[in-house]
Amino acid sequence: MSKQIDTRQLRVLQALLEECSITRAAKILDQSQPHVSLTLRKLRDTIGDPILVRSGAKMVLTERGLALRGHVRAVLDGIDKIIGSPDHFDPATSTKAFRIASADCMEAIFLPPLIQRLRQAAPESRVIVRGIDAGFDYAGALERDELDAVICNWPGAPSHLKTAHLMTEDIFCLMGAQHPLAGRARLTIDEYLAAGHIAPVALSRADPGPIDMQLAQHGLRRNIHTMVAEFNLIPHVLMGTDLIFTSSARFSGYFSSLMPLCSIAAPHEVGSLRFYLLWHERAQSDARNIWLRSQISGVARSLGTTQTKAATL
Repeated sequence: MSKQIDTRQLRVLQALLEECSITRAAKILDQSQPHVSLTLRKLRDTIGDPILVRSGAKMVLTERGLALRGHVRAVLDGIDKIIGSPDHFDPATSTKAFRIASADCMEAIFLPPLIQRLRQAAPESRVIVRGIDAGFDYAGALERDELDAVICNWPGAPSHLKTAHLMTEDIFCLMGAQHPLAGRARLTIDEYLAAGHIAPVALSRADPGPIDMQLAQHGLRRNIHTMVAEFNLIPHVLMGTDLIFTSSARFSGYFSSLMPLCSIAAPHEVGSLRFYLLWHERAQSDARNIWLRSQISGVARSLGTTQTKAATL
């Protein structure tokens, strides 16, 4: 059977190698001299070398002891990294890119203040943002360390991902100023279902999106006339058609302040939109990822929750 040495013995050995004195090693370790002497005898037997020998009035390391210094220090440093606290993350000096995937409806509202925060706090780090389309395996990208975080507005993320609620938004309908329903305070459910709708392409048949999922809970289904892949193209389509787009109050309020569009509260049956932050279990204790998640949550808190009216930025 191979000889064994435990961490406590290694720490005594390191003190002896550094101090070349049983008395000083005991003081540093806050142990008694007899205990350190006993450990040294065990170490000599395990290693097969005296390690520390007397030379006149002092003690000196053997050749083997001198050779052990670097090895013992490296082993204990490795153990400390395994069982110690996560490494400190300094955003001011970090150069590693932040990789974020975001639902399209968040791009105009959430991402600008987030990028501004990251740019100010971590000026040497790039920020890489990508959208989430039907062909993108965001869960796999998180698992493979190709993404740091996902910002989305659909529930039911894979169970192996960590999830945190970011914010809740009331739902509004965006339409052209010329639309027959423009100017109302809120649409009725009959008006809403009778209208033609435009929507982004669904991620999959099993996941039609939060709006249609919430309508389905009431046994309702809207008439989606047009589907487009590019989310931010939708406001431009609305200006020349009689279609309605359903999204968050903040998104609708933002585009109605920039373009000849009208923002109207959706029927109560449509519910509200909840936004989530997703990350992988492997990054749960990573100092850099913890910091990034705190910045994302900070933006959500600064935006707050809308209350049944179109928000202005």
